[in-house]
Formats: sequence, structure tokens, C-alpha cells
Amino acid sequence: MIAATGLRWILTLLFCALAAYGLWRALAARSHPWTARLAHALHAVMALAMSAMSWSWGMDLPGTPQVVFFSAAAAWFVLIALALPSRTEPRARTLVNALPHAAMTGAMAWMVAAMSSAMSMDATGGGHAHDMPGMDMSAPGATATMTLSDTGDRWSAGLLALVLLALALWWLAKGFDTGRLAPRTASGAASGGAVHAAWDLGCHGLMALGMAVMFVVMV
Repeated sequence: MIAATGLRWILTLLFCALAAYGLWRALAARSHPWTARLAHALHAVMALAMSAMSWSWGMDLPGTPQVVFFSAAAAWFVLIALALPSRTEPRARTLVNALPHAAMTGAMAWMVAAMSSAMSMDATGGGHAHDMPGMDMSAPGATATMTLSDTGDRWSAGLLALVLLALALWWLAKGFDTGRLAPRTASGAASGGAVHAAWDLGCHGLMALGMAVMFVVMV
């Protein structure tokens, strides 16, 4: 749905790199709990879905299964934090740490639902892209091929963009601090666990930043 070629490719490469990292962490981090590896896998799937939505053909992918999947993923982050809290943190802190992930996957479900709703209404009405209910075709040279036309949806998209931007800054700052303050070995190298933690936080931040950009171009 992004018309600007440069931005489309930047987001595509970003989300593909994040998907590859998430998949690698899901498969390689065998010492981590299964819940952590599943969380990495969910982030990988979400990154792939976001990459597809950068292109016009991504809007042809079935929307309902995606909405169900990402809604379930959002609920899973909350439920697993309540059912299986971290051994090193109180349950409340585990839940607080899980809420940003639930918000991000929930935002993904909302985006797919908004786009799918417009597409299904257009198909039912036999219309074309230029009169798609809930969406406006953008002028030539615009960043996106279509933007939301409903005022409530535009406000929701803008609010979600702000939330995701705040999460991106928080995760990136936390990732930089984690890497900077990581315990050092005798040779001066940072410990592997701290490096992975810093990369995980950085990737979460970049994912939230990319999603914030996607929401902004919808407004």
C-alpha cells in the first residue's frame, strides 16, 4: 500500500531482516524457555506480514485469518505473563513487560482488519479502488496508494502510530543501555547473553518504528 518506492523497499528490507532475526532466535535460543522462543516466532510472522502489507499484492492476502492470528497472539502475550511469570521478576512486572508486545500485535490485527474491511466492502459493492469505502485513493506522488477516509479510523491510526513510536524509542533506548552496560569479560568483550538481550530490544524497537511509519502513511 506504500507508493513511494524508496520507503517501500526500506520497510520491506527492514521487516525481512527482523523476520530473519526472529526466526533465528526462535530456532537457535534452545536454552531459553519455549515461551520466549514462541514470542520470537510470533514477531517473525508479524514482520513478514508487515513486509507484505508494504506492497499492493499484500492487500490480497486473506484478512480474517490474519486478524484471528494476531488477536490471539496479543491475548497470548498477556495470558502467558499471568500464567507463567518470569522466575526472576514478580508477576506484575512480567505483565508490564508483556503489554507492549500485546499492544504491537493488537495494532497489527487492527491494521489488517481496517484494510480487509475496506476490501470486502469494495468487493461486495462491485466497486473499484477509487471508491473503496473507508479508503481514499491518494494523489499521484503521495507516499501511500490509499489512505483512511473515516475520521474515527484516522484518529485510531494516528493514536496507534504515537503509541508505537513511544514504544520504539523506549525499546531502542533500553537496548542501547543494555549493550553499553553489559558485563565485560576479561578480554573486554560483552557477555553473550547481554548482547542478545540488547539485540532483542533493538529489534523490538525497530519493529515498532516500522509499524509506526506504516500507520502514519495510512492517515
